[in-house]
Amino acid sequence: MHINQDPDGTLARLSLRGQTLSASAQTLRELGLRLPPGIAAEAPDIRLDQLSGVRVDYDARNQRLDLEVPVHMLDRPTTYLRAGPERSAVAVSNTSPGLLLNYDLHAQQLQGERDIDGYLELRLFGLGPGTWSSSQNTRLGSGPGGEHATSTRLDSRWQLDLPDRMLSLSLGDQLSGALSWSRSARMAGLHLARDFSLQPYRVTTPLSSFAGEAVLPSTVDLYINGVRQASQRVAPGRFQLDAMPALNGIGQAQLLVTDINGHSSALEFPLYGAPELLQRGLSDWSLDIGVLRRDYGIRSFAYDHQPLASASLRHGLGERLTLEAHAEAAQDLQLAGIGAVGLLADRGGVLSASVSGSQAGGLRGSQRSLGYQWNAPGFSVSASTQRRSPRFADAPAYLRQATLPLRTDRFFVGFGNVHSGQFSLNYISQRYPGMPDIRLAGAGWSRSLPGQAWISLQLNHDLGERDMDNIYLYVSTPLDRHTQLSSALRHADDGNGVTLEANHSQVLDNGDWGWRAQTSTGAQSSAHLEINHLHEQGRWALGLDHISDIGTLAYVNSTGSLAWFGSGLHRLRRADDAFALVSTSGVPGVPIRLQNQPVGSTDARGELLVAPLHAWQRNLLSIDPLALPADMQIDAFEQQVVPAARSGVRATFRLQPSKPLSVNILGLDKRWLRAGTPAVIESHGRAVTSTVIGHDGQLYLDNVPADASLRVRQDSRECRLALPDPGSPPVAPIALEPLQCHP
Repeated sequence: MHINQDPDGTLARLSLRGQTLSASAQTLRELGLRLPPGIAAEAPDIRLDQLSGVRVDYDARNQRLDLEVPVHMLDRPTTYLRAGPERSAVAVSNTSPGLLLNYDLHAQQLQGERDIDGYLELRLFGLGPGTWSSSQNTRLGSGPGGEHATSTRLDSRWQLDLPDRMLSLSLGDQLSGALSWSRSARMAGLHLARDFSLQPYRVTTPLSSFAGEAVLPSTVDLYINGVRQASQRVAPGRFQLDAMPALNGIGQAQLLVTDINGHSSALEFPLYGAPELLQRGLSDWSLDIGVLRRDYGIRSFAYDHQPLASASLRHGLGERLTLEAHAEAAQDLQLAGIGAVGLLADRGGVLSASVSGSQAGGLRGSQRSLGYQWNAPGFSVSASTQRRSPRFADAPAYLRQATLPLRTDRFFVGFGNVHSGQFSLNYISQRYPGMPDIRLAGAGWSRSLPGQAWISLQLNHDLGERDMDNIYLYVSTPLDRHTQLSSALRHADDGNGVTLEANHSQVLDNGDWGWRAQTSTGAQSSAHLEINHLHEQGRWALGLDHISDIGTLAYVNSTGSLAWFGSGLHRLRRADDAFALVSTSGVPGVPIRLQNQPVGSTDARGELLVAPLHAWQRNLLSIDPLALPADMQIDAFEQQVVPAARSGVRATFRLQPSKPLSVNILGLDKRWLRAGTPAVIESHGRAVTSTVIGHDGQLYLDNVPADASLRVRQDSRECRLALPDPGSPPVAPIALEPLQCHP
């Protein structure tokens, strides 16, 4: 049975009278056909040739029936298709136990004063669930006033991520969750939150749905702004394609349906991508319980004594509406607010609004916010305003007795094209209690020039009491792929200035050098010179800064990591996120690639630590086979690893030197063994592999195992011989004198 040239694969009971086929209404429904009006639902005998628009082709010899029916008669469920990457967690590679120390060391000297500053982060992972980490700043100095040393703890935290549930739990120092109209607080305590980054391939924004119908088996191609995003095959009937809009703002989608006969039809859909929205039924939330951190970066253990709870929630109520809520509670503070983000019509832009109320120390206050943004190719605009009453306070402001602005207004518009360049206008206004208003306006223009050069012009004007102007012109010209010259002219009320710079950026490869030279003139002239080196074990820089009326400062900086991982202690580039220990089975000097970019070569132990890797995502590690010796064998040239956040994984490439052997074998009759004779290779009395003998009794083996022997069956008798050991790996196979096979 074929319906609209689509094999149905089912058997149906039909009646044949002469050349006329008929079927019951029940049979037609089972075939996925909708009965036309006027036909009884339980009709026992319906002639197929009397159905309007139906064409019947019956092959009696092969018992095959081909029906072609209008698409409106197909009573089949809509076929739902998905485009884009998978939307669930991927299998995470096993985390290996290890200890990592990130460091950023900076030493400088200026006019007899010496300072050494260091940022250190210690991280423990792979021992039990979660990851432990602690960071601190340390400073040592000496000068005319004597010597001094300080050390300040920054953050200490244990964190557990559950990617299958998209949940993150942490205990210790951290930032609380917040919304666009609320503020984060630096706290110590418990943090539990939905974390979409644990499933980076999942789409959280509303999916654009494209519906259509196909009469014949067809291929559906989705194009967004002229770029193909998906291609799917569909059966006859109605279909719906859900795809993530690959844009932020207005776009045009085209659905191209091509049937098996090559006929195409196109459907046009306008769409608007809004990353601020959540899919229908999807929630994003966070819960924090603890105490506020005080004097962060100054004191190690300064915490507020009042307990604080904070919660935030975003929920996709519909494809065009996301609701938001935020609440905070402390001993003398209560705060609650609600908000919404909505898409106006199909292409009307995104409107957001919120309202909050607080009661702090018995005083009540309120906060309101309103925002709008609209993006299109060549033009975008955004505007927002936030108003607070004088008595409104949130937890960070109330517990620290800080002052919040009463009003904040922002406006931005951008427009242009590749020929005229990009233009922008911006305005910001802010008012604090008892202070003059801050009002700033600006205009900008930028454009690419021939030869990949770039020019930009920025004008800023203070509309407040200071009434200051600032004009900034920047031009850059590349000399090659990694070297460029740039110049900047600055005009301000306090004087004019010129800056000239030449720099050579580093390539993300092993052993690359970079440098930067800069000179500035104006109210205070200065000069800067730096050379830096990036290698697989970190980065260091050496530089001089000369500032008129101050003197010359010399500095050296080094960043990297030390990891106790795998076979011992390793040095690597700074690993703020995940990393991998690549092993080449003890083979040194093997070049390793990450996402097809060289990152270094294995050490004398055949190992290399590669950082950084993207957590919870597929990272492609590979070896260039052309970089291996000709006598080296490898099972696979690439593999993908999916590390957990801030942890290490192992990736092993099984390399081994080849020990080829080529020998000619005489049989029991002292003649060459016949071509095609089966042969079994044994080692320590066990069969390792099997092969066949070639012409002139030739036997070729890629690798000869230890204590290898050969067993063949010649006619009705077996004969054996011990195979020689090739010894050290040769480039070409060892060719020996003919060997005699014995009973």
